[in-house]
Amino acid sequence: MDKVILDPNILRQFTLNKYIEAERKNRFIAAKLKKTATAYARNVFLQAITDDVSFSWPTKLKFDWYLPDRRIDPDNWTFTQKFIFDGMQKAQIGKRVFLDNDNVKNIKGFDHDFYLDKVNLLRSQ
Repeated sequence: MDKVILDPNILRQFTLNKYIEAERKNRFIAAKLKKTATAYARNVFLQAITDDVSFSWPTKLKFDWYLPDRRIDPDNWTFTQKFIFDGMQKAQIGKRVFLDNDNVKNIKGFDHDFYLDKVNLLRSQ
């Protein structure tokens, strides 16, 4: 099974509460936050394409969240999947696209599991 690892320390700045806070301040701030988060995810998936990591679409995805603490609620973390899916769609090298569309044709569902891991934030299983 192929997997892609994103850094929770980077994703922390794009959680739901952070996005709502940005939206309330100014919609342009929120738009910049979305653009930045999507660009980060895109870069991760561009590297995945380079490393020949691919998923067989359609599929059900599993998110394993390794978090440094319990300060952010799980629903705040799962919001970042929006940016992750957008980054998957924007990741393209030549004609190779990581994900052509994040609709129900390709995404059959997803599961989220949460782990407290203060030491190995980017550990893989």
